[in-house]
Amino acid sequence: MALVASSVAQVCKGLAQYLGGEFDGLDTKVHVLLGSPGDAATSEQDGEHNLNLFFFRFEPSGFDGDTLPGETQYLRMYCLATPFAVAEEAVSSGENDLRIIGEVLRVFQETPVFQLEADGEPFHLQVVFQTLGVEQINQLWATQGDTIYRPSVLFEVSLAPVIPQHRHVEPPRVGTLGLEVGGMAGGGTTTTAGATVTRMRPETGREDWAPAASLVHQGALVQSLTFAVGSDELAGFTPQVWVVGEPGTEVTLRWEVWDDQQGWQPHPGGTEVTLTEAAIHPEGLADASLHTVALPFDDRSGQLLLYAERSYPRATDGRTLLRRSNPLLITLYQEGA
Repeated sequence: MALVASSVAQVCKGLAQYLGGEFDGLDTKVHVLLGSPGDAATSEQDGEHNLNLFFFRFEPSGFDGDTLPGETQYLRMYCLATPFAVAEEAVSSGENDLRIIGEVLRVFQETPVFQLEADGEPFHLQVVFQTLGVEQINQLWATQGDTIYRPSVLFEVSLAPVIPQHRHVEPPRVGTLGLEVGGMAGGGTTTTAGATVTRMRPETGREDWAPAASLVHQGALVQSLTFAVGSDELAGFTPQVWVVGEPGTEVTLRWEVWDDQQGWQPHPGGTEVTLTEAAIHPEGLADASLHTVALPFDDRSGQLLLYAERSYPRATDGRTLLRRSNPLLITLYQEGA
């Protein structure tokens, strides 16, 4: 029975497949293997070019001081890339080793940051060329039996995810900010309200600008609202959103929902809207183009986050990237709970 494919193993295999895809464009096939150089040396007898990736060291990311059990952790992995090429026609095996090494260096120099999936989730990885000293070379190859030293390069691959089997349920966000003032004699007043929006204008002159958004409730611009489940206020509430940015740009309004069983989860679907204004300000509310969206649920406690998402092709490589607006939060609670 096969072992469980851990997220670390998936990332290492994904890296091997990524390199294998880069070599597919060559006239000669290069097989990318995972394992120790000693094991890969035995595969050299098959008469084909092989590139071995030896992941031999794993270190903490250095950013995990507050990581809780059940949360995804991240590692820095160190990989030794070693070619085991064969001679062909007028090209020696040694020259083919150098050709493979050069191609690996070219690939990671041109695209040092790329995306791989682990457990169905996309993660960004960065490959950094590292120095391989003489002492470290001796230590590595002394453990490979009779395998002779081959030209090799060392890379740091970071940050690789360690995804838990039973995940930590993320807590809800702070619903509102409040201030309570009271005298020594007892009585007091409590005021609780969401953050009020005064003015928001995205920097649309930048390629990576993000939309700005605000909820419109009872003639006010706010970024968060709180309702009691079953209340008349909630029954009569339909979210209205003012989204701004470069006029004519199409964006998508998407929800994320939270409950105490699954934590934060994306809500399926979205609402496509076209921007008509460049800035949010109270004076322009009367003429603003407001967009109505339905709540994902209103019959139980939980939290709802609404974003405006903009996708755009990056000018340098044409890759489609996603930019999100500021979040808009709606909290639902059970009275007396």
